Amino acid sequence: MKEASFKILIVDDNPNNLISLRMLIDEYINAEVLEAESGERALEVLYTHPVDMVLLDIQMEKMDGFEVASYMKKRKKTQDIPIVFLSAAYISEEFKKRGFEIGAVDYITKPIDEYQLINRINVYLKLIEKERSMNIILENKIIEQTKELLNQTEELKRQTEELQKAKEEAVAANEAKSMFLANITHELRTPLNILLSSTQLINYYIDSSTTIEKIKLKEKIDMQTQNCNRLLRLINNLIDITKIDTSNFTLSYNKCNIVQIIEAITMSVVDYINTKGINITFDTDVEEKFILCDLDAIERIILNLLSNAIKFTPKGGSIFVLIKEYPNLVRISIKDTGIGIPENMVGVIFERFKQIDSLLTRQNEGSGIGLSLVKALVEMHGGQISVVSEYQSGSEFIIDLPTENICKSEEYSYNYPFQNESNVIRKIDIEFSDIYF
Repeated sequence: MKEASFKILIVDDNPNNLISLRMLIDEYINAEVLEAESGERALEVLYTHPVDMVLLDIQMEKMDGFEVASYMKKRKKTQDIPIVFLSAAYISEEFKKRGFEIGAVDYITKPIDEYQLINRINVYLKLIEKERSMNIILENKIIEQTKELLNQTEELKRQTEELQKAKEEAVAANEAKSMFLANITHELRTPLNILLSSTQLINYYIDSSTTIEKIKLKEKIDMQTQNCNRLLRLINNLIDITKIDTSNFTLSYNKCNIVQIIEAITMSVVDYINTKGINITFDTDVEEKFILCDLDAIERIILNLLSNAIKFTPKGGSIFVLIKEYPNLVRISIKDTGIGIPENMVGVIFERFKQIDSLLTRQNEGSGIGLSLVKALVEMHGGQISVVSEYQSGSEFIIDLPTENICKSEEYSYNYPFQNESNVIRKIDIEFSDIYF
C-alpha cells in the first residue's frame, strides 16, 4: 500500500461520526486519519502532530468548533491549516459569516453527502499538494540563489583579497622603488664625488708644483679607476636586470667542468681577500663534474657572492667555498664567518633593491640589486639559490645546479681562464669595486 501523503484530523464528540468518517476517507482517499473526540483533544493533536486538513464539528460540548478554530488561527503552527466545518444545524448566512471570519474554508451539513465530502476533500488536498510543489520549487530556487549568492560572495571576497594583495604589493613596490631611487642616488653620487675630488686634486698638483709626485698621482688615479668600476658595475647590473625583466637576456651555454671553474675563480681572488685579513678555503668532494652553463654568468654569480662575503666578514674571519655532488645536481656553497643576516631580512634578501643595512646606517656600499641578479642568473640555469644565516654568526649561500641535462657525447669546451688573466682581473676589479682595500 502506498504511504499516505496527507494527514487529516477528524474532530467530533460523537464516536459514530468519527468511525463513519474514518471509514469513508480510508476507502476513497490516500491519507492518514487522526481522531479527536473533543475540542481540547483536537488542540493537543494539532500541537503535537503535523496535520494537513481538519474536519471540525461545530456543535460540541465544552469547546465548540468555533473556539477550536479560533485557537488554531492564533498559533503560527496551525493558522494555515484548512478547516472544513461540519454542522447538523441549519447554516444561516450569519453562521457562515462567523465561520469564514474565524478561518474556515468550507461548510458541510449533516447528514453528510459522501460524494460531496470526498470531492471537497480531494479539491483541498490537491490545492495543498500544489502548494507543496510550489514550496519545493521556491525552496530549490532559494537554495540555488543562496548558493549563487555564496559563490558571488566568495568571488567578491577573493577579488577583494586579490585587490588588497595587489594594493599591498603596489605599496611595497612603490616603497622599494622609492628606496631604490634613494639608494641609487647615493650610489651614483658617491663615486662621482670621489672622481670629481680626485680630478680637482690632480689639477691642484699640476697647477701648484713644477714636479708631480707619482705616488700621490697614482693613488688618485687608482681611486678614480675604482670608482669608475663602481659606476660600471652599477650600470651593468641595471642594464642586465632590465634585460632579464623584458626577457631580452640570453645565456650562451657550454659543457664545462664546474669544479674547475669554481676553483679557478676562487683562487683568482685569494690575494684580494688576504689583503683584507680574511682567510679563504676551497674544498670539494668531487674532482670533475660537467654541467651546461654560461661561463660569464657563473663567474659573475660567484664573484658577487664572494664580494658580499668579504664586505660582511671582519678581519680575521674566514670564507669557505665548498662543492658537493648530489643525484642530478651539484651544490656550490659560499660560507663566511661574518656578521650574518638579521632574521627579518633572510626571507627578502633576494628581493629587488633590498639591502641588509639601511641607507643611513649601512657600513658597506651596494645598490641592493646584486643578489636579485644572482638569483635570476641561477634560475636561468635551471638551478636554485638559498641562504642560511644567523645574525652575528655568519651566512651560507647555497647554489644547486642541475646535472641531468648533460649528454656524455658532448665535447668538453672550456678551460679557465677562458680569455686571459688581465680580463679576469678586470672582472674582479669591477665586482669588488665597492670594497675598499
